Formats: sequence, structure tokens, C-alpha cells
Amino acid sequence: MIDLALGKPATQSSKHPDILLPLTVDAANANRPDRSDAHFQTAAEWFPWWQVDLEELCIISNVVLYNSSFWPGRARMFSILVSQDGQTWKDVFSKTDHSVFGDNDDTAYKVVFPEPVIGRFVRVRLDNWDHLHLKSVRVYGEPCRATLSTNTPETLLSSPEGVVVFATNYNEEDRFLPVYIDNFLNFTSENCHIFINFPKSRQIPTDLLTPNPRVHVFNGVIERKKWGGTLLLGHMESYGEALRTLEKIDYFCTCASNGLFIRPFDFAAAVRRLELKDDAPVGMTRPYLIDADLKTLPREGADMWVWNNLRNSHGLDEYLEKNLGITKFSLNQIEGLFAESYEWDQLYLRINELTKCNEHFGIPVFETPALEEFIPVTFFRHFGKGRFANICYMLWDPIREIIFPDLLQCVQKLPAHMCQVKWFSRDPDSTPTAALSHAWSRALLETLSNEETPEAYHDRFLNRVLTQSFSDAVRKNEVYTPLTRLWRSDARWGRVQWIYSSLLPQGEKTKVSPAFPGTPMQEDGISSAWVLSADPMHDGLQYEAVVAEEPSNTTLSLQVSREGEGFGRHEWGDTRAILFLSPLAGEKAQVFRLSLRRPFEHAHEQLMHNVRRSDGRSNFAWPLIMQEDEGNMRHFYFLRPQNHKGEIWIGIPAFLRTSISMELAFGIAPV
Repeated sequence: MIDLALGKPATQSSKHPDILLPLTVDAANANRPDRSDAHFQTAAEWFPWWQVDLEELCIISNVVLYNSSFWPGRARMFSILVSQDGQTWKDVFSKTDHSVFGDNDDTAYKVVFPEPVIGRFVRVRLDNWDHLHLKSVRVYGEPCRATLSTNTPETLLSSPEGVVVFATNYNEEDRFLPVYIDNFLNFTSENCHIFINFPKSRQIPTDLLTPNPRVHVFNGVIERKKWGGTLLLGHMESYGEALRTLEKIDYFCTCASNGLFIRPFDFAAAVRRLELKDDAPVGMTRPYLIDADLKTLPREGADMWVWNNLRNSHGLDEYLEKNLGITKFSLNQIEGLFAESYEWDQLYLRINELTKCNEHFGIPVFETPALEEFIPVTFFRHFGKGRFANICYMLWDPIREIIFPDLLQCVQKLPAHMCQVKWFSRDPDSTPTAALSHAWSRALLETLSNEETPEAYHDRFLNRVLTQSFSDAVRKNEVYTPLTRLWRSDARWGRVQWIYSSLLPQGEKTKVSPAFPGTPMQEDGISSAWVLSADPMHDGLQYEAVVAEEPSNTTLSLQVSREGEGFGRHEWGDTRAILFLSPLAGEKAQVFRLSLRRPFEHAHEQLMHNVRRSDGRSNFAWPLIMQEDEGNMRHFYFLRPQNHKGEIWIGIPAFLRTSISMELAFGIAPV
């Protein structure tokens, strides 16, 4: 065998911004015959890749990857894909463990295929967000000597048939249910059904549901908790309900109620992925374990808490060994766990044993693991064929809600068998959630395919021009009014200000209402402005707020410091007090706009991500929906939720030390 990649044309998904060489020249560093000390490096992005064109069909036996000497941990998890035409790709290997490999013959990572792989193009894809950089990639094998049949097993598997059931333990608000169902229906085909398991004591909002034969909403009987095995039993309830309703299930997949489809479910790709018998989800940054002896679980490392929780069970290991013959446990991911019904039967036929597993854990929650992440794969490997895959990508590192740039990249770059992402905001107005909830925005997302042709580039740019033109036209019709304009009926040109200056004492939570003398009150006695301190207050705060109405805007100057200290530079931290302000404009206040003059410090912008919303009695987090620049100002927008009726107050947080000035307005119609 020879190194088929040596000196062949190479390219990559991107290049580091500091690299001046053309893309293909940088990529060639990984397989140049005259540079053993070179390396290539992509930009930091989702799922970056490097690939080589072998220039003819080859029988590939193994691939060897030599790591970079700097930051080798970046390349821990990767996949190898092959293609015969450079357009259609097939995953042939994924490294899912977290081990770090080296940069020499002894420590390089060697991928030996159980059966030779046929292809012309070979791609190495990093299975996460980061830079991809390697010293060298070598592809060993030999050119094909015979003409390939077009009727290969790969072609025969391209369109498998069968009934697929998705199951969800639903724990979200009622208003999110239509969004969740619509998301499923728009990204799955007619052979897919979803079974949504509502808690047994909760009424199903039938008024929000449109009947559809692929959607099944029912009340389970299991009292579900976030620990022990009740969530797994909830999924098994859905499995049983699906068997009774459909009579036949070919594949079953567990889903999270805060995970959404971001592109169509590729049934063929998911089924093909089962053949690789992954040990863990592709790109899973969270620790996992395969076939670990319960009696010798790890006692150190970042994931020690997981194993300690298992060890703290009340005889679970003895129960499993005595009653089921299980001595080894596997930790995996329940979200998007996809397998044949044969694998899930191994759990469903042992439902009594699963119920008794749950009895080995009690309360408190912090000392008991979620068995749904241990039991399924353990049973698959012990009783079944051990064939499973995960179609959901989890944002573990760091744990966070998906943001719009993530959504755009994942739509383009997720592995073919993956089509879901967790975590999404349950707020229908959240930009990533809303982008999946409208036909026109789904159509735009669909254009962000992996197709890289002149026609595709042309259409993408035209879409950009059109959406920008619509945005500009809508923006011209928006009218923003100073927040205080309706605070007095005799408003005239000139400057009017309201001042609050006081010590918020250490101790219990306090509410100062009204915050400013002379501000109007609602009929129910709630002021247009009040200050709410944290519960409890660990420090006394010197608090000073000045609200002023100029001829065309309202300004807020906020100064806060610890008692006994002078006002100083703004610092971000935990919220210590919140100033709630309402324009008292009712439903006409659909949008609040807070504006900072540029340039400003990053800590000032962080304040915008801690804004609250109130109905006059309770308050809630109010996520920023958009920001944009206009002249020397940056505007931050907050959209009224559709379920918020009546008056609305925006809450401006203050930290232990706050010094900020901003403009406040509401809109978007004339008042």
C-alpha cells in the first residue's frame, strides 16, 4: 500500500484569518512531500474540514492523522468521510472518545477500516466548534483496478422504509406546544409519528391543537421527576402507546421538548449511521463511558460526580447483576437516541425491571443520576445488537441556548444523520425559535445548503438583498416615542426630570414605589416606576436614578455603589436592584428600545442581557431580541411577548457598582 494522498490536491472549509496563503496552498501543508514540519489551520467555525482529492477511485485501507504540536486537544473528536464525486459524502468513521493523539509515528491516530472503503475524495471533519489544525494526513490503499457496480450496498440503503416514532416527555408551557408540533411536522416525512407524553395530572390544551394523524398527545401515568428513572419510564409509556396505536414500529427515537428540528430528518442517513455502531454521539463534549464495571467506576476526573451518583445508589449494581446479569454500565445521551425497535424492545419487555431500577434511588435530586442516560445503551449493548445513533446535537460546551449564528452554521454543517439541536428557547419570539416557525424563514434556511456553486452563491446574495430591502422598508414605518411621554398630560417642549436618590439597606427584599415623586399611577395603584432590591440584600446600596425627558427622547442616568463608597466605573455582576419603568401605553407598547452611545464598554452591553419584564406584580427574564446601529447609537430591542396583556414594565438591572447612561423609547406605532 502507498500513501494515496501524498502531493494530491487538497482544500479545506476555511483558513485562519492570519494565514495569507491561498486556501488550497495552506491545505496542501498536510500532504506535501517536501514539508514534514508544516501544518494547516482553518478558522474557528462549526464542523470545519480538510479534504484531499486522490484523483481516481481508490480502495482505502486506513487513514493516519498526525496532530499539531500546539493545542492538540482541539482535534480530539473528528469524523472521516469519503466520496466518489466530491458532492455526496458517506461517513465511514467517527472518533467519539476524548483521548488526545500525537504528532509522530508512535502517537499518531490510526484509523483501520474493518473492510476497505472505496472513494476518490477523503475528508476529515472536526465534530465541534473550533479551529481544525493537523500536521499531516496520510491515506493508505491502492487505486481501483476494476469498474465498480452501480448497485452497491450503499445505493440499496439510500431509501430504507419503515415507521419511525419520536417520543417526547412534554414539560413546557402550553403555548409552546403548537410551535413544537409544527416544527416536527415541517421537518419529517409521512412515515414519522410523534407521541407527546403530558404529565398525568395536566390538562391537554386541545384548543391549541389541530388534528393530524401523525401527532399523538396523551396523558401518561408515571409521576415524572428529573432524577431516577421516571423520565425513561415516560419514554417507555410513549413506546407502548405507539405500539397500541400503530401496531408496528420499525425505529424509535427519544427527543427533548426543548430540542427542535433545524432541517429535514434524513431517514436514510440515520439508518446508515447505525452500521457504524457509535459508542457515543458524534461530537459529544460531555463525558461518557462504555461498558464500565460498576464496582470499578472512576474516582477522579471532571466527570467524577456522575460515577459518585451511581455508587450512591442503594444496591443498583447488585440488583442488575442478580436479576438481569448486567455487570457493566454505559453512559450516553438520551436526547435524539435513535435505534431499531428491536433494541427498544429490550427495555420495553423488561418494564417491570426498569420500574424496580428506579426504586434504588431516592431524594435529594443532587445525589441521584438520570437513569435515562445510562439504562438504554446499557440494555442495547447487553441484550440487543448495540446499534444506535443520536440525531440531536447538544450544546454542552458551554451549556447554553442556541443563538442565531449557531443555527445558521448548524443548518449547513451538522453531520448528515443529525437534524436536531438542544437547547432552544421556549419563547416563540426568540429569534432561533421563530426562524423555524415561519414558512418563509424555513425556506431561507433551506437555501443554506452545502451546495457550493455559482448559482447557489448568486441566490444567497439575492436573498440577502431582498431581506435587507424588506427590513429597511419596515423600519421606516416604525415610530418610537420617548418612554416618559405619557407620564404627564401637559407635556411641552423642554427638559423635565425625575430624581430618585436613596440608600437601599442591607437585609430583606424591599420595593420602593413610586420611585419618583409626581409619576402617574395605574387605577389599581401600581406606579409607573418603582425600584425592587434583591432578596436578600447582602450589601447596602447607594442608589441614584435620574430620568429626564428631552424634546425627542427620554434618558436614564443610573449610578449605584456599595454603601460608603463613591460612585465609580461600571462593573458587571449579580443583579442587586431593578428599576421598573412603564410608559403606561397599554398594548401600544409592543417594543422597548434601549440605546447606548458608542463607543461603550462591554460591561454596559452585558447589562442589556439582564433586563427584566413585569406585569406590575411578577417579573421575568426578558431576552434581547435584536440590536442594530444607527449613527453613533446602538439600539437594543425587547419585544412584548404575545401572552403579555395590559401594561408592561421594563426592568433595568443594577449591579454592585453601576454607572450607565442610556436612552429609552417604546413603539412601534405613533402615540
